[in-house]
Amino acid sequence: MSDRSSSGSSHSLRSRGTIEAAAASGTSRKAPAVWSKAEETAFLEFLLKALPSSGDGGFKTTTFNQAATHLKEKFTQQRGAEKTGVVCKNKWTAFKKAYHSVIEIKCTSGFTWSDEHGAGIADRKDDVWARFTKSHPHAKPFMSKGFDHFEIMEQLMPNQSKGAHV
Repeated sequence: MSDRSSSGSSHSLRSRGTIEAAAASGTSRKAPAVWSKAEETAFLEFLLKALPSSGDGGFKTTTFNQAATHLKEKFTQQRGAEKTGVVCKNKWTAFKKAYHSVIEIKCTSGFTWSDEHGAGIADRKDDVWARFTKSHPHAKPFMSKGFDHFEIMEQLMPNQSKGAHV
């Protein structure tokens, strides 16, 4: 019996065709979109203007597509991948997670919040912060820096009352 190993071969044993180098190495990911603070602000301001037509269900795909077009027109020299409607929707999701993380920090006893310094944790080995970020991983960036877009996010997020007697 001969050794018929396929290692080093450019053919797939199942498809009987050649394997593309990018697919074989797993490097087919697109470059990420790079957002400047000005682009983030323009995006959120666009959503704020679109808020009255969004209804209770949140922003629709068409709103994110329009936001992408608005950003392309306003910022002709964008860095990274193109900011499409899908990219804008993902950015919105990331903003919501950041907003909720800041709310959790503000509502947690023992933490202070500063718009400039975030939770104000100076020691990276702080045990309380480590336990908090284990259950709130999206809060990690706010250990010692604030959330620049908190005020506009407050306007964009629906008021959610919690409790048994609301």
